[in-house]
Amino acid sequence: KKYGLRDGIQEYLCLKCGRKFTNRDMPFGKRSTIEQIGTSISSYYDGLSFADIARHLSESGNPVNESTVYRWVLSYAEKAVRMMESYKPKVSDTWVADETVIKFNNVNYWLWDIIDQDTRFLLASYLSENRGTRQDHKLMELAAKRAGNKAPKVVITDKLSAYLAGVELTFGADTEHIQSSPFAKEDDTNIIERFQGTIKDRTKVLRGFKTFETALIILDGFLIHYNFFKPHMSLQGKTPAEKAGL
Repeated sequence: KKYGLRDGIQEYLCLKCGRKFTNRDMPFGKRSTIEQIGTSISSYYDGLSFADIARHLSESGNPVNESTVYRWVLSYAEKAVRMMESYKPKVSDTWVADETVIKFNNVNYWLWDIIDQDTRFLLASYLSENRGTRQDHKLMELAAKRAGNKAPKVVITDKLSAYLAGVELTFGADTEHIQSSPFAKEDDTNIIERFQGTIKDRTKVLRGFKTFETALIILDGFLIHYNFFKPHMSLQGKTPAEKAGL
């Protein structure tokens, strides 16, 4: 039944459980609609800053501050990553890996990525303080788990020596390791390096992660956004997730 107004919005009372609610499409405990929250998160991963998003929301009649948008990104990124754990993409037998440096809080960190050559599905991202065999091994393990404990037939990387032991340690001699370069005519790393360019563009608007832990959450959220929400021209307008059967 109707149960008065709050901030000009009609509230109702459930006669069965006693909980108050409105007919607006909002998550429980939130004062913004699902559409506003979803659009804000998508806009953030497309390059807008928290301040820009908060300003746009305020201009549209929903005043929120930057910290609210920041909490949305962290909260729903964590939920999305947990949901994704049960998804197993159908990927090819050739994976491409690369690493790039990201600087925040005046410290250099290494961002490792590995992507499927055919579907462009980003299998794993891994942030570390060092760049060595242990870190590459961790990346390969994460990718294999995401692919349903599958071992690729070929892994293409750049000339970084850490990949030599990392690939063999994870997959053994059955997986061929090709060390290539961006200028090679075949088996090049251009796919992942184009993606790394996207990552670098993304970090320009971050203006520094607050902590290492929040950086991990935000980057995992970017993995979800990249795989499930960004259509690729090379995939005829499909997302990597759609191409991988998800």
